[in-house]
Amino acid sequence: MKIRSHVLPEFLLVILLFLASPLLGETEVYFSPETDILHLFRQQINLTKTSLYAAVSSIDSGELVQALLEAKDRGVKVQLVLDEEYTREDPTQAKFLVGKGLDIRLLGGKAGGRMNNNFAIFDGRELLTGSYNWTERSQGFNLESVLLAKEPAVVAAYVQEFERLIGQSVEVTGPSPTETKKVLPPPPKELAGKEFLSISFHEMEKMFGRESQLGSTEKKKAWEDYQGKYVRWQGVVVHKGAARMDWNKVGIRHGQGKEADVEVSFNWNNMEDILTLREGDSITYMARLLQRRGRGAPYRLDDGELLK
Repeated sequence: MKIRSHVLPEFLLVILLFLASPLLGETEVYFSPETDILHLFRQQINLTKTSLYAAVSSIDSGELVQALLEAKDRGVKVQLVLDEEYTREDPTQAKFLVGKGLDIRLLGGKAGGRMNNNFAIFDGRELLTGSYNWTERSQGFNLESVLLAKEPAVVAAYVQEFERLIGQSVEVTGPSPTETKKVLPPPPKELAGKEFLSISFHEMEKMFGRESQLGSTEKKKAWEDYQGKYVRWQGVVVHKGAARMDWNKVGIRHGQGKEADVEVSFNWNNMEDILTLREGDSITYMARLLQRRGRGAPYRLDDGELLK
């Protein structure tokens, strides 16, 4: 018992010293959806004055892209290391960011592994790190967590790691002259050859949606007259980027419900406008009918163009 009486105060002293340490005192923990982590990132980016260094697996959040571009315009040095797989299927977004003046680097892991870091350093003094990816899906669908650390030793360790990653990365170059032409809005003559249907979404829904009186075989046969043709519709943005690499997929509702009844894959010459879209924005668009509505699944359209 005497031994225990001596050990207990020492144990409590250690706990008190640990709780009072600068590391814990300068670290804040956030979880979603209780905390709007996107707002937290935007706030940190907006407060950045000189430099913003980030290593993230991918980025398709329009709000974060916009915040980064605004920071760059304020004179902040913005440098990102992304997973090289990010551009393997579609390099256009990374080149878009470079074309806007951001310093974008690519890096992969060993033997086909990933650069799966997710951290950002603001002015060399503050650090945000955790599970949160810089994607629409992380914000809209996932349960995530991040740490906001201001302890100098911790931040310095991440700065050193970022410099190591930069040293191993490959710089992304901007769009080639040919690609730059693709970014420009298509002239009217490019609409030639596209067959448009004079049908509203609600008329389409009466034929193929929940209100339809057609059987499954009849729907399949009728769809043959619609698939591959273009429509011009107006709706409200529900979500963007349903999965990694899907910056261009936008869920749109056309009625009073909360769910998207249409999902459109937009062309990448719309990238800048798509990245700045917000949930609740009303948009007018044209797109090609690809797949009719299924049970719990929206209509799928591709070759989308925003109309102004």
